[in-house]
Amino acid sequence: MAAVSAQALKPRRNVTLLGDVELADVTPRRFANWAEVHVGQVVQPDTDDSLAKTLYNQRVARVYEATNSGATVMLLVAYGSTQSDVLQLHRPETCYPAFGFSLSSSAPTSIPLSNGNSVPARNLVASIEHRVENVTYFTRIGEFLPRTQTEQRVDKLKTAFQGIIPDGILVRCSTLGEDTRACMEINRRFLAGLIASIAPQFRPVFIGSALAHGAAV
Repeated sequence: MAAVSAQALKPRRNVTLLGDVELADVTPRRFANWAEVHVGQVVQPDTDDSLAKTLYNQRVARVYEATNSGATVMLLVAYGSTQSDVLQLHRPETCYPAFGFSLSSSAPTSIPLSNGNSVPARNLVASIEHRVENVTYFTRIGEFLPRTQTEQRVDKLKTAFQGIIPDGILVRCSTLGEDTRACMEINRRFLAGLIASIAPQFRPVFIGSALAHGAAV
């Protein structure tokens, strides 16, 4: 009976919000007062590139500069079409230490949306030698937006009970500097502007259908 129940609960239906679209095409290169520049290096989600290619079907790594202030923000967007027990997004709390960074703080935050709702997100401060990287990120697993690894496991289980194998996305930006409060504010404004500038039909790929369509979650 246990084997039959396990088989019955096994997810069978893949649901992908991105479809056949290229992630690079729907991630704006220019928005508000931000524009892509070709400088610097963005920390990738995994040290093992072969593992990253297995976990993520598509990745976008860019550096943006504010045309009004000269502030620089690094953006990483990593998309996986299948989120399962074997294949799942690696959160920055895991991949930054793998690069040798030390994490000095980790706290929940929110990214405001123009409709009055907000995206659950997280702030991290990662440092190595003389480099202090202030990180803000959010993740989507199916229609859930987990802030922690525990929430991610629970949300994946909820989706499995619905018979769905979900897709997932990690959206992470970071700013270098020792003034963490100022850097996190830059990150918050950057991500809010980025989300607002994404074409409405593709916004669910980043933040889920409910938030993209204006419903509270």
